[in-house]
Amino acid sequence: MLNFSVTFFITIVNITFLYFVLRRVLFKPVTKFMEDRSAGIQNDLDVAKRTTARAEALQAEFEAKMKNVTEEGHKIIQTARDEAAREYDAIIVKAKADAEKIVLASKKSLDDERRYAERLLREETADISIQAASRILGTNLDSEKNRALVAKFLETVGVA
Repeated sequence: MLNFSVTFFITIVNITFLYFVLRRVLFKPVTKFMEDRSAGIQNDLDVAKRTTARAEALQAEFEAKMKNVTEEGHKIIQTARDEAAREYDAIIVKAKADAEKIVLASKKSLDDERRYAERLLREETADISIQAASRILGTNLDSEKNRALVAKFLETVGVA
């Protein structure tokens, strides 16, 4: 059978004593270190989750702001295009009105020049007619009476 000697009991006492000493000196600090490390890691994970959540929230906010800015930019561009189109149309309308004024002024000026040229032509024609009649008749006629006579003749012929 088993023979239990004193060494056996001393060994058991030594092992038990060693167990309690090691438990007190080694296991508790190591366990505490492991628990602290686990808590630190868990804390870091929680901080990382909060940071990730905050980053995702900031990213979503940034994307929403970028979308708003992009839409606002498109609106500003469209408004500028509309304003440019309105200004273009206004410039075209003003240019057409100015062109019409210039054309009317030119026509009026041409009519005035034509009337002036016709008057000069009548006067010259009257002078030439009087000179021709004077040479044919051989005498110098009264120029005022002759001019009136020639003007009347030109009116009946249709030159005036």
